[in-house]
Amino acid sequence: MKTRILVTIISTLILCSVSYSKSLVFAKSGPLDYSANISEVILIEAYRRLNIEISTVVLPSERALLMSNSGSLDGDVHRIIGLEKNYPNLVRVPVSINAIEGMIFSKVKGLSIQTWDDLENYSIGLRVGAKFAEFGTKGMDVTAVGTNDQVFKMLEIGRTHVVVSTRIEGLMVTKKLGYNDIYPIEPPIVILDLFHYVHKKNEGLIPELTRVLSEMVKEGLILEIKLNNLVELLNQ
Repeated sequence: MKTRILVTIISTLILCSVSYSKSLVFAKSGPLDYSANISEVILIEAYRRLNIEISTVVLPSERALLMSNSGSLDGDVHRIIGLEKNYPNLVRVPVSINAIEGMIFSKVKGLSIQTWDDLENYSIGLRVGAKFAEFGTKGMDVTAVGTNDQVFKMLEIGRTHVVVSTRIEGLMVTKKLGYNDIYPIEPPIVILDLFHYVHKKNEGLIPELTRVLSEMVKEGLILEIKLNNLVELLNQ
């Protein structure tokens, strides 16, 4: 009996050693997805605590999902909840690592837009693969393009009435492009938690990932990383 228990313990240690010594590669939406960059910093620390090195490949948002779901990559840095319905090979780690404020941006100050239904009479720009925006504007007059820069350039030249983006992406892109006449419409149309997703081949890591990410939440480290990175972005 003791021998059997010893063999089980040794086997478990060997398996853990093998699984925790590898490196993983995750998809990250881009280019210049500021929220995803912050989530990557959080995940680097979480996986470090499991003795796993991670890296990311920057891809257009939809392609990132397709490659993650196919198993070509080990998962996706972060996505909104419910994504697994359309990408069944992706498994959610059940601890929120980030959040986004979904905003409407316009060249007209003071628009009254409180819900998705309020957008029905507007032409709308958004980035391909921005799932919260795609879901919210389904069936509406939407023009979807590959990058956030393109999205806001369309608004600037009058090809669309409004843009759906996140607060941080919108503010950073308009600042970078020098668009001083584009404004966020308050309040946010939606606020969503973001979760790390792994391909099902890495599903065995989820219990330990859940543990370390929960520890990081209790330590206040995830909030600290987000705030420090936001301050750095704004200073830039």
